[in-house]
Amino acid sequence: MDNAVDVKRLLELRDRLDSRIKELQEELDLLNEVKSVIDSIIKSQSIVPATELISKPQDLGRLVETREIRSRVGNELLGTVEIYENGMSIKPIKPFNKDNTAFRRFFRDKILEGFKQEDDKLVKDGQLRREEAFSYEVRLDGDNVVGIVIKNYRSDERLREIIRAARWMLERVLKEEGGE
Repeated sequence: MDNAVDVKRLLELRDRLDSRIKELQEELDLLNEVKSVIDSIIKSQSIVPATELISKPQDLGRLVETREIRSRVGNELLGTVEIYENGMSIKPIKPFNKDNTAFRRFFRDKILEGFKQEDDKLVKDGQLRREEAFSYEVRLDGDNVVGIVIKNYRSDERLREIIRAARWMLERVLKEEGGE
C-alpha cells in the first residue's frame, strides 16, 4: 500500500514539475521576444550600427597589436589596424562610400575576394577546414564603410599584403572623397 501511495505522489510531483517547466518556457519565450523587439528598436534608432557598438570584433581572439596606417607621402593618418590572434580589424580615419572604385574594385573584389576564393578552393579540396578559411565583413553605416573585419588571414605575408593594399586604397579613397 505504501508503494502505491509513493508512486501516486511521485506522479503528482512530476505533473507539477511539467506544468512549472511549461510556465517557465512560456516566460522565457516572452522575454526573448521582448529582447528581440528592444534590439530592433536600438538598431533602427542608432546612428552607429549595433555591430559597431561592440568594440572588439567577435571570435578574433586576443588583441596582439594596434598599428596606424599612414600615407606614404605626408605621413597622414589614414586609419588603424587592430591585429588579433585570429584576424584583424581595419578602421578608416573617416567613413567612405562603399561604392568607391578603389575600395570596391581593388580592395574588396581583388584583394579580399582573392584570398577568400583561394581558401574556398582549399576547403573544397579538403586541405582546410571551413572555420579556418579567410572571411571578411564590411561594416557599414548607411552607404559608408566604417570598418572591415577580417578573419583567418593565416600568414604574415597575407597580413602585410592586406595592410599595404589598405594603405593604397585609403590614400585614394580619402583623397577622392576629401575633394583634393
